[in-house]
Amino acid sequence: MIRSPLGLRLSLRPGQSPKDEIRMAAGLGAKGIVVDASGDLAPDRLSDTGRRELRHLLRSTELSLIALNLPTRRPFDSFDGLDDRLARAERAMSLSYELGSRLVLARVGPIPAEDDPKREPFVHALRELGRRAEHRGVRLTVETGTDTGEAVRSMLETLGSPGLAAGIDPAALLKFGFDPITATRVLGPWVVHAYANDATGAAGRTLTANPRGFGFPAGALDWEEYLGALEEIEYRGFLTIFPEPGTDPKTTFKAMADRLAKF
Repeated sequence: MIRSPLGLRLSLRPGQSPKDEIRMAAGLGAKGIVVDASGDLAPDRLSDTGRRELRHLLRSTELSLIALNLPTRRPFDSFDGLDDRLARAERAMSLSYELGSRLVLARVGPIPAEDDPKREPFVHALRELGRRAEHRGVRLTVETGTDTGEAVRSMLETLGSPGLAAGIDPAALLKFGFDPITATRVLGPWVVHAYANDATGAAGRTLTANPRGFGFPAGALDWEEYLGALEEIEYRGFLTIFPEPGTDPKTTFKAMADRLAKF
């Protein structure tokens, strides 16, 4: 039995405002949303009036802001321009807290090896992100994909920051050849967010063989095992449906909601 409410990750479509997208999500039956801290919702562009209006809209549509997503164009593995990137992340953290969410999602990039020169700036950046997140009352949630669950957990445990957490992205893990079920179980107590997606609709990329082995097409998720793993780690957060870029979010949400209803 699925105990997690369903959320929807929003991507602004041409001609659609954030308010339009939020109302669309509510109309579909979503209970929460994830939005990018960019464009009209960038911390530097969203005025005090805009923030009040957004909070009112969320209340009136009975939607929770699950998390703000922090767009990252490059990994946190270089000191070049790092201060600016950290400051931008902190502004997103502050906005997330103000809008009622305690999570900021981020792709921090591949974890450099111990002997890689990029390791030092990467560790420094994550430690600083965790410190700033804790100060702002949120958790910077490292989204999985480029590394195994074991590698992510090892890094989080090494840093030991209350301001850091992990988010499971099955589609991203499958694209890189990693097993989402194993990652979920390994990351257990660190998991504060989870997507309901797979990589079967991934376009423009050759997928590796499915880590679950024979019988599972490339990009396909073993849904029963995945949901079972979330139950095992006692995850009670949202299951956020994340449509592939260029697809219709309404169609994706309805199809995924129907699939999950079977469990």
